[in-house]
Parts: sequence; structure tokens; C-alpha cells
Amino acid sequence: MNPLLQRSLRPLALSLMFLMATAALPIPDSLGDGSPGNDVPRKSSSNSDLEFAKNLHTTAYDLKTQMCLTQSMCDDSNEALAENNLNLPNITERDGCLAAGFDEETCLIRIIGGLQEFDTYLQYMEKEMKDNKFRFLKLGTAQLAHNLKLLIKKADAVPTPNPTASKNLLSELQSLKTWSKNVGLRLILWHYTRFMEGTIRVVRYLHTRSTVA
Repeated sequence: MNPLLQRSLRPLALSLMFLMATAALPIPDSLGDGSPGNDVPRKSSSNSDLEFAKNLHTTAYDLKTQMCLTQSMCDDSNEALAENNLNLPNITERDGCLAAGFDEETCLIRIIGGLQEFDTYLQYMEKEMKDNKFRFLKLGTAQLAHNLKLLIKKADAVPTPNPTASKNLLSELQSLKTWSKNVGLRLILWHYTRFMEGTIRVVRYLHTRSTVA
């Protein structure tokens, strides 16, 4: 391997190792939206994926909390919520991830697609914030999406992000002025933590079901 490439990859590998070792925050069993909880049977997924997803949530949660303290950008900021015009990924009833009508394949496809959609937003945050934790999020999110893709029967059913649309979105985000930029950063983290909570619940659901089968 090229020595320069080898040196450039080493920090990324260490970043992922650090992320996997981070202690996870406890995740509530219910978001109040009917998502699969501890009382629902579950299926096969590696326990390491569950811990990995928890670590990603922890990192994003800590960054969101830090932004709340340093920039007064908290979840109850009416101004921030009013300017929420970003088309950020979320999990809805039609995605088959709720306890009623749970559809494993449909749900995983949506989660993987959503994780991939976050890539441009995380790339933007990494460039703007100059904090290695955002690098951890970007790399870890891509890795989790890859891991979960191995669990579905039709990997080609996962929508592929449009490179042109991603490039245009990144340019649009980078053109935001200071206030709108801060609002956007806070909202990305808020939506990411919510999306990851739903992801954790589903991965736990699948893992536990496999252990009791």
C-alpha cells in the first residue's frame, strides 16, 4: 500500500475504534410512536451492530447537547423549529418499522436508505464544525448502513443517493448564513438522534428475536 495512503487511513481506523469504544447512553424503550419495543419478538442482527448504533447515537447526542450549551440551540428553540425546511430522513408508519404491521425487509430498506441520505448532511457538518466527532459519525453511519445491508434479501432494493442531488444539497447547505447555518446544524443533529433511536429499536428487535428463536 502507498505509505501516504496508509498514513491517511490510520486516523480513520482509530476514529472508528474510538467510536465503538464510546459508552452508550440508555435509549428509551418507546418513542411514543408505536415503534417496536422490548415486548415484541425480534430477529437476527449482530449484537455489535446494536452497540455500534448506540455509540453513534451517543456521539450525536453529546454534540447536540454541546451545541445547546455553547450556541443556545436547544430542542425548545422556537426559532430553530420554525426554520425547519430541511428534507431530513425520518421513519414513518408506512416504512413498516412500527410494532403494528412490522415488515422487516421494508423497514431495513428504509433505515439503510435513511442512513445513506444522512451522508451529505454529515459531510457538511464535518466541514463546518472541524470536529473529529463528526468524522466519527460520517464513517460510522456509512459502516452501519453497510452492515445492515447484509441482512436484507434484495440489496439492490435500497435506493442509491443521486450524486448530482447530493452535490447540489451540499452547495445549498454551505451557502447558509450564520444564523441559518447554526439552526441547520442543530436540526440535523436533532433529526439524526431521532432517526438513530428508531434504528436502535429495530436492530434490538431483530437481535433479540434471533436469540429467542
